[in-house]
Amino acid sequence: MEEKVQKEIERYLHNEMNMEERSIFEKKMKSDVLLKEEVLLQIAIHESFDDPSIEHTQNIYDLNLINKIKEQLQSDELRNTSKFIRKSTKKHKESNNSNIKLVYKFIASIAAIVLISFMLFYNYQQSSLSLYNEYADWDNLPSLIEKGESNVISELELLYDEEEYKKVISRNTTSSKTPYELIYIGASYIKLNDFSNASITFEKLINTNSLESSRGYWYKLLIYLKQDKLNDANNMLTIILNDKKNYNYEKSIELSERIKNLK
Repeated sequence: MEEKVQKEIERYLHNEMNMEERSIFEKKMKSDVLLKEEVLLQIAIHESFDDPSIEHTQNIYDLNLINKIKEQLQSDELRNTSKFIRKSTKKHKESNNSNIKLVYKFIASIAAIVLISFMLFYNYQQSSLSLYNEYADWDNLPSLIEKGESNVISELELLYDEEEYKKVISRNTTSSKTPYELIYIGASYIKLNDFSNASITFEKLINTNSLESSRGYWYKLLIYLKQDKLNDANNMLTIILNDKKNYNYEKSIELSERIKNLK
């Protein structure tokens, strides 16, 4: 990893960026999967070694994944191996800023130890997350306005486009919903990281037996990928691939092969 990138990550985690810099960096993470994965790894390193100095927003990473990585990082073998590195890093930070390059080399050494210790585990998890990031597209839902739907329904699209996800969900008060309402309500739950209610909503979409109902299978598949539930994801793929008319049938064929390579 380039020293410049490492410095950016350290500044971000130690809250040394102003608001504009943080915003730019977080947008960069959203578009750069490798950068986000490196930040995730650095968070795991700091948190596992009880470093209270870092600050970050939890929505930049998968909490379940970070906890699993921390379990690996907290093994006695790894902690003992990195003990000298951590002490030396602290010493150089406190004693002489001119040794900053050496500090970054120490941090890179910790990362190397981590990667060697659980490379297969980490790559497996990140590949699952990377597939989700590649195939999920919650910003290109079917347009209600273009289809000439009622004002009530098209209003959901406007609220969603304005990122007013809680307001979209607040419309979820009646038991009877059109497929398009369910799509936008479910996607809003996703945006708020409420995967349980999103899954329930998309199950309702499936049960509408409408032309759009098969979208529910695809959306539930994405949720399972996000949560690294590959068995459930494969079950959804099986359902989708049973009928060529199902939404994103061709993509499902491609995704099925790629998931096989994760095992």
